[in-house]
Amino acid sequence: MRRHVLTQPGWYADPYGSGSMRWWDGQSWTQHLNPQPSGPARPEQVPQQAVQPPPQQQPLPQQGWGQPGGTAPLSVTVRGLSLHADAHRLAYGNAAMPWAHVEWVAYWAAAVPAGFGQRPGTSWMFQVGRHPFHGGPRLEIVTDSADLVDPAGRGVDAEQVWRRLVELCRVNAEQRLVTELAAEVRRGESVDVAQGLTVHPGGVRGNRVSLSWSAISGARMEGGRVWIQQSSSANPVLYVPQQNPNAVLIPALIALLKQR
Repeated sequence: MRRHVLTQPGWYADPYGSGSMRWWDGQSWTQHLNPQPSGPARPEQVPQQAVQPPPQQQPLPQQGWGQPGGTAPLSVTVRGLSLHADAHRLAYGNAAMPWAHVEWVAYWAAAVPAGFGQRPGTSWMFQVGRHPFHGGPRLEIVTDSADLVDPAGRGVDAEQVWRRLVELCRVNAEQRLVTELAAEVRRGESVDVAQGLTVHPGGVRGNRVSLSWSAISGARMEGGRVWIQQSSSANPVLYVPQQNPNAVLIPALIALLKQR
């Protein structure tokens, strides 16, 4: 059984059963409650610490891997370091990791506020690594408008580089990870995904919220979160932050397990 400690700050379903959202500061539950958000259409309820994608970001595909052109090798320079990704491995600077060795993935858009002469913008975050999440080997690539060029020295769009990384990750790592996690659940085991969500043969649970498979219609990424959707209501009942390790696997994992 895999166990991960909840370490990412954020609003989660109240562990004391009040039906509200309680703030986890990374060490303990605070006494501050916030009404549970009705769904992705209400991003104003997210605290400042949470990451929100900018309005111009186009949503990533929710199902399937291998979008057209997504598996072509990627070679660019990011912040003066060489970034190369292909069907076999990801390399950045002097560090490299084969996709076959990746045990967790995370990617999200981080809003950068204005300050110290800096204009507001977006940083596109991409991480892969091996367990343990804190202390294990990892690669982190942050793409923005700074020093991002192709081999010919031409400027490259930061979001497009990020999307290429995401597609290569989906094809070469995520599909394997989802299949492995689903196999564990089908063997009768419980697996902890995204530091806060447990997926087990009977359904999913997070804090004090538990849902059977029949009560779940699916999951989707929106507003910097992965939302678990109910069969009986259009309003999601549970979420985890998208930047948590393997949170991005949840939609495909739930879809695969509901096929049985």
